[in-house]
Amino acid sequence: MQDNKFLKITLGLIAFAIVVVILKELRAIFIPLTFAIMLSFLFAPLNRFLVRKKIPTAIILVIMIFIILTVFTLIGSIMYASISSFVMEFPKYEAKITNVVQNLIIELEIPQEQITNYLNNKVNWVEIVDKLSLSEVVSKTTGSFINFLVNLLLIVVFMMFIVLGRNNLLKRMEKIITHERAMQSVLVFSKLEKQLKTYLINKTFISLLTAFIGMFFIYIFGVDFVIISGFFLFVLNYIPNIGSVIATLFPIVVCMIQYGFGWQVIALSSSLILTQATMANVVEPKLMGTRLHLSPIMILIALIFWYWVWGPVGMILAVPLTSSFNIIIKEFNSMKFISVLISDD
Repeated sequence: MQDNKFLKITLGLIAFAIVVVILKELRAIFIPLTFAIMLSFLFAPLNRFLVRKKIPTAIILVIMIFIILTVFTLIGSIMYASISSFVMEFPKYEAKITNVVQNLIIELEIPQEQITNYLNNKVNWVEIVDKLSLSEVVSKTTGSFINFLVNLLLIVVFMMFIVLGRNNLLKRMEKIITHERAMQSVLVFSKLEKQLKTYLINKTFISLLTAFIGMFFIYIFGVDFVIISGFFLFVLNYIPNIGSVIATLFPIVVCMIQYGFGWQVIALSSSLILTQATMANVVEPKLMGTRLHLSPIMILIALIFWYWVWGPVGMILAVPLTSSFNIIIKEFNSMKFISVLISDD
């Protein structure tokens, strides 16, 4: 009996390692697929409503694709505007950055021999830019844009197949398993859909609210790069705990370069930190109708693991993916001990 249990655990670990390797090596396929699955959960209520109204499947797909493309176009436009403003405004920071670095070196009393070369030669940002290969920059920018379009196309294609397949999912499942088991699987998917939908909608609303409040404070204190700071506040807020800290650092550093260590830095830092704390500890717990039931240490481990597998995108998807995994393994008696370790129930 013990030998069988040991064999199952060993096989399970081997299977887990193989799955992780596949996810890591084929990230170009699995990341768009994951986004498509999550979008399908978000669009599920709309899909069911249109099906009840007897709207043809082709029209339903067109409506969903239109919404997806509109949202991604809006996000792309915001990213382009943010990067453009950053590129245009950055040259005027050349002298300020040089002075800040010099003052910091002097205040920290770094040994003279380590800074002689730096103090005798100011940083020439124009010269650095001139040394950059224009063709290389254009190539990388074009490659990133093409990669974005390819991923968007994959998401749309995967989404089409998921929507086409889910309407007859129960009938197909009953062909390979019993009706009772099929209904149980449908209930699991319904629970998964409800939890992910609640998390994604509320998290998006909270991230938008955090970004707009943060942009308001950044604007009234006269700090540059308002749009790109808001974009960071929105996107990085999806990364639990550390994301909001990283997003807050950018406008604070810009403010520090603009005004030095003045009252503006203290006021902006206090405002942004208070906003993040209020959103995380007051607003988010009240809005999240369904908790994700993940222990804090498990969230940290999930962030590290998914960052290793899929990079920064993995950190954004870490919480919903781990929560989904927890819901699924609860249905298997042999794996409930793993759910106990993951959950904070």
